Amino acid sequence: MGNKEKSTIDIIINVIIIILSILVIFWFIQLIFGGSPGLSEFNFALIILITSFIIKICREIGEIKVGVKHSFINIKSDIDLIKKKLKVV
Repeated sequence: MGNKEKSTIDIIINVIIIILSILVIFWFIQLIFGGSPGLSEFNFALIILITSFIIKICREIGEIKVGVKHSFINIKSDIDLIKKKLKVV
């Protein structure tokens, strides 16, 4: 993938994932030891965290699809060039 710049959406998703991961782990530890966060708050944060992971995975899969498509186009053009140089029909 090289030296591409991260888009704003990727940065926002990464920040959300990091903050929610810390929060969910902290709340989970509090819940284990009888702490104060409500179960609904914990579940909400967990759902948002999982949704953020899914969005990140979907974006990565989309980038992989585009890369594979461009690779096949490049291979096709290379094969056509080879055929042209060898004068094969």
